[in-house]
Amino acid sequence: MSIVGIAPAQTGPTRSRIGFVGAIALCALISGPTLNQSRPALKAPAFVTSQNGVLKLALEAAPGKITLDGKTYPGELYNDAYIPPVLRVKPGDKVFLHLADRLPEMTNLHLHGMNLSPNGNSDNVFIHVLPGTSFDYEFDIPVDLEQHPGLFWYHPHAHGFTNQQIIGGMSGGIIVEGAEKLFPFLQKLPERVLLVKHIPQPDKSEVVSVNGQIDPAISIRPGEAQFWRIGNIGADIFLDLQISGMAFYVVATDGHWLSHPTKMDSVFLGPGARVEAVVIGGAPGEHAFISKSFREDAEQPLTPERWLATVAVGGAPAEDAAAAESRVAGEKINGPRWIEAIRKSPIANRRTLTFTRNEARTQFFINGKMFDEARTDTVVKLGDTEEWAILNEDDQLHNFHIHQTNFLVTEINGVPQKADSLRDTITLPIGQPGKPGVVKVIIPFTDPTIVGRFVYHCHVVKHEDKGMMGTIEVRRSAIPTD
Repeated sequence: MSIVGIAPAQTGPTRSRIGFVGAIALCALISGPTLNQSRPALKAPAFVTSQNGVLKLALEAAPGKITLDGKTYPGELYNDAYIPPVLRVKPGDKVFLHLADRLPEMTNLHLHGMNLSPNGNSDNVFIHVLPGTSFDYEFDIPVDLEQHPGLFWYHPHAHGFTNQQIIGGMSGGIIVEGAEKLFPFLQKLPERVLLVKHIPQPDKSEVVSVNGQIDPAISIRPGEAQFWRIGNIGADIFLDLQISGMAFYVVATDGHWLSHPTKMDSVFLGPGARVEAVVIGGAPGEHAFISKSFREDAEQPLTPERWLATVAVGGAPAEDAAAAESRVAGEKINGPRWIEAIRKSPIANRRTLTFTRNEARTQFFINGKMFDEARTDTVVKLGDTEEWAILNEDDQLHNFHIHQTNFLVTEINGVPQKADSLRDTITLPIGQPGKPGVVKVIIPFTDPTIVGRFVYHCHVVKHEDKGMMGTIEVRRSAIPTD
């Protein structure tokens, strides 16, 4: 399975409340969409922006209630908000986050996808913030090539409690500014931040929301280009995203930028993954923004098609859609990319990680071991670049994520990949009897900032909580132990 794949264009499901002719007539009279006014318009999340190079925010983790589409669910929330503030920072900024634990269990904080130190009061997942206590996180946003601008996110990472806390609502976005320096044309485009979360139901269905809304309307004019930042910041859900009848040009994956905008029919996002794209308004009407049906578990039916939002196209055309596509497709990135250095790096070591579980699905393993915080599973020398083969011997999807650094996907199930950007998460194909799903990645351990102990794991965090995580230590001088 390709995480971001190209497939033939499809029209897909499209809904129209007023009909094509009626939409054209209305568009001549108005400056924006007027389709199905009963559907709520997409709300932008709240933002907290750094000022004079500093961002300060107090986060209180506490029990609360989630209200979605008139229904209420129990939650565990930051500042009593299902969608807490998105942090907007610039390279070189200093960030201070005060985390107070008002939950009945411990918690902590992880800055997902960020190239930060894993030590002290930075991105240290071995910190335990106990109930009734607080902790002050402090870190600088790097300015080097390894830390690109883009969409990242924050969430708890207290082993054994991560799943319930993210499901409860404890996750929020981070935007590192500077995308317009890489692709100057983005500066003129309207930005939309779309954060997808989910709440499992007793019947094994899911309540899936975008920015804390069920099926919001996203307005766009015909031929208008918009810059969408999409994050799967839920705990366990996989998404195969598609917008019917709309051009979708990916420009970044997991905060790392392609050399040029690439048109894609659909985009597969495992838990924790993000994509940034330019969307171009199609024909007037209502277009489905969905997660397509796919195979997640060999023992279960296909996942249902999930309707995430409705893209309402209307108003005076911004420009001819074909001309807009041609202009976007012709853009090229401005500046060097870390991926090029990784491609040229010699491989210092090769390793294999094997993902398995017990029959009852109560224990999950990497290389036959469950997570032990006191144990170091992998030791790497600073400056080395390694190739890892990650095997999935399970009959369900898993999702590999490593902290502090990123990686280049080179092969999926034996098929070479021509990846044009880096990742920090990758979905592992379902294993078959006697034939595991295999992903090969090249991981650079070259940034001195990441010296220390951190983790790699399945980002289906209910599997992580049940043991599918390992500890890695990057040392300035080290002899690998596995």
